[in-house]
Amino acid sequence: MVGGRARIEVAREALGELLKGWDPKVEVGLMAYGHRRKNDCQDIEVLSPAGPIDAARLTGIAARITPQGMTPLSAAVKQAAESLKYTERRATVILISDGIETCKADPCALGAELKKLGVDFRAHVIGFAVQRQDEGGLRCLASATGGRYFSAGDAAQLRDALRAAGQDAAAPPKPAAPPAAAKPTPPKVTLSAPKTVVAGDTLQIAWTGATARTDTIGFTVPRNEAVSGNSADTAQNPASLRAPDKPGAYEIVYQDAGTGRIVARAPIEVTPARATLEAVETITIGGTVEVAWTGPNNPGDFITIVPPAAARADYRDFAGTADGSPAKVRVPDRAGTYEIRYVTGQQNEILARRTVVALAARVELFAQDQAPAGAHIAVKWSGAPNNPGDFITIVRPDADRSAYTEFFGPRDVDPENAKLRVPPQPGLYEIRYVTAQTNEILARRPVIAAATSATLDAPASAPAGSRIKVTWTGPDNDGDYITVVPPDAPKGQYTQYFNTRGLNPDDANLPLPTRPGTYEIRYVVGGSDETLARRAITVTAVQATLDAAAAAPAGARIRVGWTGPNNEGDFITVVKPDEDRGAYTNYFGPKDTDPEDGKVTLPARPGDYEIRYVTGGEARVLARAKVRAEAFAVTIDAPQSVSAGREFEFKWTGPKIADNVFALAKPDADVDAGEVILNADGEEDMRMRAPDQPGTYELRYVVPSLKRVLAKKTIVVR
Repeated sequence: MVGGRARIEVAREALGELLKGWDPKVEVGLMAYGHRRKNDCQDIEVLSPAGPIDAARLTGIAARITPQGMTPLSAAVKQAAESLKYTERRATVILISDGIETCKADPCALGAELKKLGVDFRAHVIGFAVQRQDEGGLRCLASATGGRYFSAGDAAQLRDALRAAGQDAAAPPKPAAPPAAAKPTPPKVTLSAPKTVVAGDTLQIAWTGATARTDTIGFTVPRNEAVSGNSADTAQNPASLRAPDKPGAYEIVYQDAGTGRIVARAPIEVTPARATLEAVETITIGGTVEVAWTGPNNPGDFITIVPPAAARADYRDFAGTADGSPAKVRVPDRAGTYEIRYVTGQQNEILARRTVVALAARVELFAQDQAPAGAHIAVKWSGAPNNPGDFITIVRPDADRSAYTEFFGPRDVDPENAKLRVPPQPGLYEIRYVTAQTNEILARRPVIAAATSATLDAPASAPAGSRIKVTWTGPDNDGDYITVVPPDAPKGQYTQYFNTRGLNPDDANLPLPTRPGTYEIRYVVGGSDETLARRAITVTAVQATLDAAAAAPAGARIRVGWTGPNNEGDFITVVKPDEDRGAYTNYFGPKDTDPEDGKVTLPARPGDYEIRYVTGGEARVLARAKVRAEAFAVTIDAPQSVSAGREFEFKWTGPKIADNVFALAKPDADVDAGEVILNADGEEDMRMRAPDQPGTYELRYVVPSLKRVLAKKTIVVR
């Protein structure tokens, strides 16, 4: 966090400000790393190739970057340089990093390589909230390419660093320099450093004779004229430097920023770091081995397991020494001899090795030889390593070793209840035990998915929209279902359906389509959508009638008489005549409604409407009846004044409509406001309690759905 905000959030904001002011004549691209997958040093992506500036698009892309994984900054810078064709033309990379290289690469060596091969290449590096002792590799990358290093500790410093780096990147090439004038005499500097240091350790370097805060102190090979290893600026005296991982003779040098010259040297011997490893000698393939270790425990150091011939930079599963001892790492899932290694974080020096043998697992699988296609069968196993991620699946015998259908993890299930579903297509299959790391198949067992059959029994015809009883025989596997569709419907199409497994036959009712015609009832296998049985059925037409008043007050509730199929899902509603067939407002279901209670409420807005009988499912309109919602008048007879908090009587005339109300409100109050509210479906003589607060009020007749006052009477509360 920086200033209470996530670093990535601050970085996105600063990048957006830089892009807004970018020189449109200078092409720009965007790359990210460690943003998609964890523990993957190959997770590097060009999000936008170099091209004309589109600040809004690039800012939008940056907003979707979420850090998740490793920091392969060296590989990312190299890939960025190559995308810019740095060996053919001038190119600049701006790197923002909040940490050190974590993918076993050397930023210093990369910087030297890019400088040597590039036409005019430089990398400007911004260390965002990076600890001073971890800045060495970042500084060295910038220095080796002729770029600048910026240390940014907060949002303001990050914005300033990005602005300065962007200006340098956009600046035109410098013209050829005139004949060099005599360089100023560099200051006389003396260095105070130890004669030896253990590889990877951090040491303190002091100096005298210089006051600049932007000079550089760092490691280099003897007699070299530039810093080529870990480095630090001279802002603090003494400076902290981390020694190289590789033992040998080195020099600590002081490089003057003004002249670029080395003005002081001190020889130093980097002695080997020591490490030890303790672990079991054998373990089952794919297992996790605990490794007790001693060693320098420098940033980036790690424990891994690899084949003995693996290069020193190679690694598989690993654990950082920062996580403590013992480290937990997984051996490969292929039997053989391997090597546990303690590897340094900077230059992949191997400080200790220990042999471990991964023993083959003798896995057996137990299951029945044959089962109905689509059925679930019990699977048991023995001798398995049961490592995290291992799985048992069922596939065709010639399927790729990484293939799977339904599966379970052997360490995640109760062995007594472990089951697999046999594929729904008949044929020969294979149950497999597969390892997580490289999909090694440790055991196989053949199983035959036997063909299945089904039968159906149902009426030859039935009214549209009705529910019919269907009886059947069949495998009743999970996902099997019975549906009704047109005879030419493609495989897998369905409308109304029910699942066969676990269903009480007395409850097996299938809703028919609401459109008359010839259809087909099908028994369908879940998963494959194969049809095991078919039965034709004729859906006959149905009719309906409606009987209701031709007109009634708007908002009134009116009785509707009807005849019709009364199927489940059918409904009677009132809508505008031009509304879609599935439209509805107030409605009731004729199947569950007593004829005496069949009522709909007319819309509150006066006008011409249509009462409809509509089928469920396809929403077919079987009957229509016109109705007019008529405007009406209301009168209110109330006293001119009443006592505060006391009840008073008033009379009114008008239709009794429960959705409308009488409200006592201030004259300037909104239509839907009211100190006291009563529904307007009572008798003509009504009682209301006056507010406790004296003042002038209005007794209103309100249609809430229209937010309209149809009548009002002024009342003074005293």
